[in-house]
Amino acid sequence: MSHPPGAMPGTGAGPSAPGTATVAGGRPGPAPSSGSSASPTPPPGPVEPPPLPVGSRSVRTRSAPTPARPWRYGLADRFADRWHARADARAGLPSAEPGRPTGTATLEVLAQEFLAGAHRERQRLDEELAPLLEQAAQLTTRIAETELAVARATAALATWPVLLAEDQLRLRRAGETGTAADVVRARRAREYELQRRPLVHREADLYSQLTKLRVELTRLRSRVRATEVVGATRVRRLHAQVMRRISAYERHLVRCHPAGDRIGGVLAAQHPRVPGWVPAAEDAGGDAAVAP
Repeated sequence: MSHPPGAMPGTGAGPSAPGTATVAGGRPGPAPSSGSSASPTPPPGPVEPPPLPVGSRSVRTRSAPTPARPWRYGLADRFADRWHARADARAGLPSAEPGRPTGTATLEVLAQEFLAGAHRERQRLDEELAPLLEQAAQLTTRIAETELAVARATAALATWPVLLAEDQLRLRRAGETGTAADVVRARRAREYELQRRPLVHREADLYSQLTKLRVELTRLRSRVRATEVVGATRVRRLHAQVMRRISAYERHLVRCHPAGDRIGGVLAAQHPRVPGWVPAAEDAGGDAAVAP
C-alpha cells in the first residue's frame, strides 16, 4: 500500500502546512529557518558546565574513601572448616601421645593465610608511608637549616643595638656645621634605623618560616600516625576473620575428637599471632618514625 507524499505511515497525516515541521509523534513544530540546517534536534542529555574563564582555578572535590566491605563467613568456608574438623577428629589429630602430631594441617594453613595477609598489609602500609617519610626527611633538613639561619640572623642583629650611641648621634657631616643639634640627632637616628631595619625583617622572616615548617611537620606526623593506625586496624580485622574460622573449626573438632577435653592447650599453640609492629603502631603511631 502506497502512501501519499509527505504522509507518515500509520498516522494518517498529510503534508505539513507551510511554516511548520513535523516532529516525533506527528506533532507539528516550527519549521527551521532558511539559514539553518535541517538536522534533527539532539535528545536531551546532561547539561555541561560552562567553561571556566581564563585564569580561573577549577575546584577539585575529593571523593570520600570507600568503606571496607564487611567480611562474611560464607557457606563454602563453613562447610570446609567443618569437614576438615571432622576428618582431623577421625584421624585423632591433634594428639598428646608421644610420636604423634601435636597440631593439625588445617590450623597451620589458616595461620599461614593470616601471615600472608599480614605481610600484604605491611607492604601496603610501607608503600603508603614512603612518600610521607620522604617529606618528613626533607622537612627535618629544612628545619635544621632554617634554625642555623635564624641563629646567624640573631647574632648579626645583636651587633646592632636598638639605640645609637650618643657620640654617634652628635656626629656632624659635611654641610651640617650650622645645623641645629636636634636636627643632626634626628638625621643620625634615621640613618641608623634604615641600616638596622633589614636585619630585623630578616630575623622575623626566618622565624616565620621556621614556625611554618614546624607546623607542617606536626601535620605530617599526624598523617603518618593515622596511616599506621589504619594499617594496624586492617591487620586486626584480618586476624579476627581468621580466628572466627579457627573457632568454628575447633568447635567441631572438640565435639568429634575422642580426647576433645584435653586438646585445648595444643590447639591454642597453633593460633596465629599478631605481628609486633601492630601494637607498636597503635601505641606510638608515627611519632617515632618522623621525629627529627
